Amino acid sequence: MKVAKFGFIVLVVSILSACSSLGPMQTMQGPLNTPVFEPVAIDTVKDGSSSVLFKEWTTMYENQELKLWGVFFITQNGVYMANWDSRSYEYNLRYRIDSSDISSISEETVERSMWIDSDLLVITDQNGHEVGFALNGKNAARSFLQNIGGE
Repeated sequence: MKVAKFGFIVLVVSILSACSSLGPMQTMQGPLNTPVFEPVAIDTVKDGSSSVLFKEWTTMYENQELKLWGVFFITQNGVYMANWDSRSYEYNLRYRIDSSDISSISEETVERSMWIDSDLLVITDQNGHEVGFALNGKNAARSFLQNIGGE
């Protein structure tokens, strides 16, 4: 009797907790891992691209200092970093570079004393401004960047 009652309570709690979990539109990443991401991202950047070639949740660094977390993505015409606004259901661009403005692509390591080091994919623009991204799919991103005209 006690086992059946306990099992019923566990089942009810499981069901209720699953119903209360956040959907993708309420998370910091937004609809990154859903079919909705591509049309939303393309509409946000309005760069004439028809698809997103690469996307990943990551961090952005400038001068080896962490600047922000967000969604990094590459289209046929540019590279972007955006933050999701869960109230307005839209991405706010925080970094943008057109493919024609990419001067070079390189790698760099940010060394930290109290945390693991970050290997960055660094994009340099025509003015020499460098921005790095700590990407798990760094090699894939580099390949797409080379294909759209960088380096």
